[in-house]
Amino acid sequence: MDQYQQLVESALKTVDEIFPWDLEEEINTSSALILLDIREAHEFKMMHIKNSLHIPRGVLEGACVWNYDDTVPKLAKARDQNIVIICRSGNRSVLAAQTMQQMGFENVRSLKMGIKGWNDNDMEMIDAKQDIVDLDEADKWLNKAVSKDKLTPKELI
Repeated sequence: MDQYQQLVESALKTVDEIFPWDLEEEINTSSALILLDIREAHEFKMMHIKNSLHIPRGVLEGACVWNYDDTVPKLAKARDQNIVIICRSGNRSVLAAQTMQQMGFENVRSLKMGIKGWNDNDMEMIDAKQDIVDLDEADKWLNKAVSKDKLTPKELI
């Protein structure tokens, strides 16, 4: 297990996860739910769950509190609100949930399997134009292989 996966595993000791199908049900029954998508802007523009609040991971901490340029009032005042954090595969969201817990947020969870799991379960997503995303096209992008230049060099194995 690499260091990134070790961080995620450690965070899972305090962070709860929710399966995509359970989140879909919760979306349909809870008007107070905040869907917080922490992916990068280009990822969010391509596809996201309808009504998601987009705050990239890199500015999350500043968005969670008052008095910063990055402050997002809806989030800064939501410390006791039901929040589900979304990323591509469910790893970044676990780490973000842990950070928000450390900042005093009481009810944050991570979407298990991320937007990939959402798509794998044929659940609807929209793009930046509010058009419904083709699930097969989303699947191609979400499951593309890591490029060879990003794989561990043979001399390090």
